[in-house]
Amino acid sequence: MGGFLGEQEVLTRERVKEILRNKEHTYFEEKVDLLEIRDNSFMLKISFLIEHRSRMIVIEEKEPIVVPFSDFKVEDWGDGIKKVADIE
Repeated sequence: MGGFLGEQEVLTRERVKEILRNKEHTYFEEKVDLLEIRDNSFMLKISFLIEHRSRMIVIEEKEPIVVPFSDFKVEDWGDGIKKVADIE
């Protein structure tokens, strides 16, 4: 039975994907944490925070992601004004 403000939406994984896909959120924050650097790879944790109808929803990795360093583009931006060179 709905209360004074009506029934509150029941969220499922599919509904949260739909909210993201259709951009039904009013706030969106993405965060990547570098947990560790191992040999030639980064261990990352990714999380998202969204607000939907005054409810805050957190989406985060169950397990950290390991990404090879070779998958990243590395650039030298010198004093920050313009790119100096690609770093191989």
